[in-house]
Amino acid sequence: MEKSKDQRARMWTFVVYPESAPENWRDILSDYHIPWVESPLHDKDVNPDGEVKKAHWHIILFFDGKTRSIAKKVG
Repeated sequence: MEKSKDQRARMWTFVVYPESAPENWRDILSDYHIPWVESPLHDKDVNPDGEVKKAHWHIILFFDGKTRSIAKKVG
C-alpha cells in the first residue's frame, strides 16, 4: 500500500484583496495571536496576456505545529 502524502503544514498562505477585506482585517488577524507576515501590496502584477491583476497582499500564517486546516484555527 502506498503511503499518502502528509497534507499538514506549519505555514499557510492566502491572498487578501483590498476591495474584499474589511478595513480592520489586520487587527482581526492579529487578534488570533498567530504570527503572520504581509507582503507589500502587489498592484502592478500582470497576467501572461498583459492584463493587470487585481491588487492584493500575500499573507503567511505561522503555526507552532503542523495542522491540516486553518479553518478551525482562524474562524
